[in-house]
Amino acid sequence: MKRNDTYFFSGLFFFGLLLLNNGCKGSTSVNSEAKPAQVKQQNAESQTVNNDEKEFRQFLKAFKQGVKNGDKQKLITYLNFPLQTQPQWSNEDLKATTINPADGLITKQEYPQYAGDIFTKDAIRLIPASTEDNLVQIDNDTNESYYKTLKAVTDKGSTLYELQQQYVQANNKETSYGFVFGKVKGHYKVISYFCPWPVKS
Repeated sequence: MKRNDTYFFSGLFFFGLLLLNNGCKGSTSVNSEAKPAQVKQQNAESQTVNNDEKEFRQFLKAFKQGVKNGDKQKLITYLNFPLQTQPQWSNEDLKATTINPADGLITKQEYPQYAGDIFTKDAIRLIPASTEDNLVQIDNDTNESYYKTLKAVTDKGSTLYELQQQYVQANNKETSYGFVFGKVKGHYKVISYFCPWPVKS
């Protein structure tokens, strides 16, 4: 009886070791393949966002300085053409009316006749004084048609930023304007300007 028990328990012990060994190998293999890939992807996405923000900050500083200096030729180099100048539209607006984004596009050749409507005296005064409160980073997963239309001209995976300022005009009426910035061919540019009314009629 004792001898049989010894064989029985030895067999169980050996069988348990086999199961344990095979089970561990299977688990280790799955984890070692999934985890590094996941971490690598997260790091790559994080790196892209960090680089985008750094590049955008450098561009914004130069853009604000260019506006402050009133350097019209320099400002042209900060714009991406064709430049979108339609008033911002929302997905709700699209349910009520038809909006053709192409109607607001301004070419580099057309720009001089609209430059004064974009860089108004108020804008030239306010842009250099803009702060973090005026800046917004646009969610890369946004479903808003306006931003999705703008993203179509930017580098894949890059981030959009928006500068928007509200102010009171000389006639005591409140209004606003804004610029959206995007990375095009590796460099941040102004890809749209908007205010409550169309620039290009």
